Amino acid sequence: MPAYVVTWIHLLAAITFIGGWLFYQFTVKPSLLEGKAKAPSKEALVVAKNIGQRFKTMGWVSLMVLVFTGASQLLEESGSTRIETSWGLIMMFKLFVFAIVAGLIFIHDLILDPYGAIGKSQRAETSPLLFAGKVVWVQHAILLLSLAVLGIAVYLASL
Repeated sequence: MPAYVVTWIHLLAAITFIGGWLFYQFTVKPSLLEGKAKAPSKEALVVAKNIGQRFKTMGWVSLMVLVFTGASQLLEESGSTRIETSWGLIMMFKLFVFAIVAGLIFIHDLILDPYGAIGKSQRAETSPLLFAGKVVWVQHAILLLSLAVLGIAVYLASL
């Protein structure tokens, strides 16, 4: 496959991943909270979980595409000689931050599982997991670190 096709696929996966997180954090979640209420209505919770479950699939597909196309680009473009330069050091830092993002997504989706079955593990009087506590912090960390990876990628492209 030509290198420019792999690059476009990599960019499309990055756009889908980061754009989806931005859309969910800045559009979906705030619109589902009524006024200044900390807890959403039952209908809003169902909508948020349905959107989250759908994006969970897209997010994992995008993440896997990023891994494979990124590895392909790294092997095609740089090889071992470029890794030993300052470019390679910055690339390793980018991969380290990306690995943190992947680990946080693993924790978010498989351990905390805010998009799990609706109502099975939560009582009506408890605050919904999706809008509180660790889940929110992990979601914000994923978004900020993903943007950091994007910034590092832009910097690397300028070298």
